[in-house]
Amino acid sequence: MTLYFDLPRTTPVTAEPSPWRDYEPSPRLVHAAVGSGFLAVLVLAAGVWSAVLGDVRAALACGLGVLLLGHLFGLLLSLWVRPHNTGDRMHITRTGAGTPGLTFAYSRRLYYWYAGFLTLLTVTQAAVAARTPPLLLGAALTGAALYVLLRHAPGRLTLTPDGIEHHGVRDRRFVPWQAVREIRPGEQARIPVIAVPAEPAGPTRARQSPFRASRALAIQTPWLAADPALVLQTLRWYHANPAHRFELSYQIAVDRVRQRAWFLH
Repeated sequence: MTLYFDLPRTTPVTAEPSPWRDYEPSPRLVHAAVGSGFLAVLVLAAGVWSAVLGDVRAALACGLGVLLLGHLFGLLLSLWVRPHNTGDRMHITRTGAGTPGLTFAYSRRLYYWYAGFLTLLTVTQAAVAARTPPLLLGAALTGAALYVLLRHAPGRLTLTPDGIEHHGVRDRRFVPWQAVREIRPGEQARIPVIAVPAEPAGPTRARQSPFRASRALAIQTPWLAADPALVLQTLRWYHANPAHRFELSYQIAVDRVRQRAWFLH
């Protein structure tokens, strides 16, 4: 049992209900999402008409096109147009080092859209590469991207008493609390992020993909299965209250975050 009256007073951290209220998706991305959805409907109609006429090959090609465009539509919608999830899905799990911590899982829905689109695009390019050999290079590139995505899946963000471990889409990083300068909402490549600038000399650990990673930890909010505003507030609160970080290994942290008990000892 935790005796809250034995703990020091908490440092208040103002919760922002809409940290990304000024975020606006790129008009081009919105148009691309609408266009891919509209094209999917047209190709579906063409596939149905081909099936009615008995052209099986054309119907199958249209079916593949519908799947490809549909997954592109879902990916654009989830990643850029409507990037915020809701809810307070979290639990206590162990990190790779065996330390239990408060974990926010990545969205399985976004993994489905991303992996599905890359798979369909790779298969489509490989299928027509016999007639158009340059598409083999495109198939190799999208296949490599799919490999990197699945190699690091499933992603998660874990807060432990020692620091922040981010198991992202492209890399894995651990940043100790004492190396964190601040935690703020931001935007990266038109995608809302939680930015965690860390001291360059801090004892951070990273396991990176071939892609170069930024010095600052950036958590893309569309990938989080929980409300990103809640994740941001949780990070800020435990950063400002080191005496309470021991909670991150126990159910106490889950209860505090779900109840938004930021002012309780």
